[in-house]
Amino acid sequence: MNAAAPREAWRRALHVASGTVGLAPTLGVAHGTVTVILLSLVLAALMLEVLRRRHGRLRTALERLAGGALRPAESGGVTGASLLVTGYAVTWLLFPAAAAAGAIVATAVADPAAATVGSLASRARGRKTWAGTAGAGVAAFLALSVLRRNWHAALAGAVAAALLERIPGRGVDNVVMPLGTAAILALRP
Repeated sequence: MNAAAPREAWRRALHVASGTVGLAPTLGVAHGTVTVILLSLVLAALMLEVLRRRHGRLRTALERLAGGALRPAESGGVTGASLLVTGYAVTWLLFPAAAAAGAIVATAVADPAAATVGSLASRARGRKTWAGTAGAGVAAFLALSVLRRNWHAALAGAVAAALLERIPGRGVDNVVMPLGTAAILALRP
């Protein structure tokens, strides 16, 4: 086990937990309420991003509060969490609720699955692997199958999520996965 393993495990758990916002419509939470929650989270993320850049002590406190979930590269840049909540919010605002909710849940499980499977299959840390892509696809398919009874839509959404997870760039997949997956789900009700 390497030194980053506990941080990555905690980070992946938080990523999966973030998908609970996608379950809100299934639980009867009104569309407007989900919108307010997501926009509030984006505003909070934006404020924290600005404040942690301007105040070193606050940055240190926030990094400590994150329980080690932040990667070293995020210390001076935008966090993956901020990008993720932004991707969720934009997806929610642009697509029908059913498509957006499915895409949020698929993203929440597919990205950590890709990282887990990819890191088990390869020693090349930080690189996207085809094994990880397959793991993302399976996780997204299972999540979408639970949320949507139409297996064709679940399969199409899962393929989209898996392929979008491969897009290079730190945190880019946190924005494009929910958007692209929702676009496919909106086409395949």
